[in-house]
Amino acid sequence: MRKSISVILIAILMISLAGCKKNINKEIDKIYKDIESYSAVVRVTVAGNKGAEQYEVSQSYKGGRYRTEVTKPERMKGTLSVISGDEMWLRSAGEPAIYMEKGFSDEQKDYMFIKDFLDEYYSQESLPVLVPDEEGRIMLNLPERGNNEKRFKQSLWIDEKTRIPVCLATYDKNGDEVIRVEYISFVPDAEIEDSVFIP
Repeated sequence: MRKSISVILIAILMISLAGCKKNINKEIDKIYKDIESYSAVVRVTVAGNKGAEQYEVSQSYKGGRYRTEVTKPERMKGTLSVISGDEMWLRSAGEPAIYMEKGFSDEQKDYMFIKDFLDEYYSQESLPVLVPDEEGRIMLNLPERGNNEKRFKQSLWIDEKTRIPVCLATYDKNGDEVIRVEYISFVPDAEIEDSVFIP
């Protein structure tokens, strides 16, 4: 009798755990699958031949348009980029904006915007059941993102409790981290004026 009760309890526990996993997927999908806008402050670390460089950047996204502005270090404060489709404006600190055609190939695509990651993540044929790790983070993973060996794989960690992104990491083909975007703040579906995207 005790054995059958134990088996039933284990079965109930497994069903409730499976239900929790499905709920996590649904909750993450609700926030991120069709995200239309966001604003964020991020800390970007880029690994290079001479060591890692770190920047603090404000990001805005709305309807296919992106804006980034460097706030730290002081020497780069005010450096701005605005991207809309294949058009791009760049402005160095204190200088007028310069227009240029973006025309990025698959190998040159940007790896710092969560929206680009999410578009590719949700285009996969099948998505895994999301499970929090020991640190309370949920990982969304792109095992391959294009064919650029220096920007090969990407992973996004989301906080289990707040559902806010923690970190977006890009790895080369050897598995070494080359870009890390850490989220200081993140507001999904933010109300952003169109004027923000005028350089």
